[in-house]
Amino acid sequence: MARLDLSREEWQLILELLEQERAELHCEVRHARFYDVRELLRRKREMVQGLIERIESGLSESAEAMAQ
Repeated sequence: MARLDLSREEWQLILELLEQERAELHCEVRHARFYDVRELLRRKREMVQGLIERIESGLSESAEAMAQ
């Protein structure tokens, strides 16, 4: 898997953008008329949530490593 060499601030920005996307997807899921579209949006929201969790985990691990 490829790793990106980004600063902590850049990762924070990506995290903010993903959190905005998650909020927008929540609204889109609620307003989707068709089941297939709603399920597609739900899967996308789950992927975004997974990315958020992975980045948060990586940022906290990085902070712990720097504290040592």
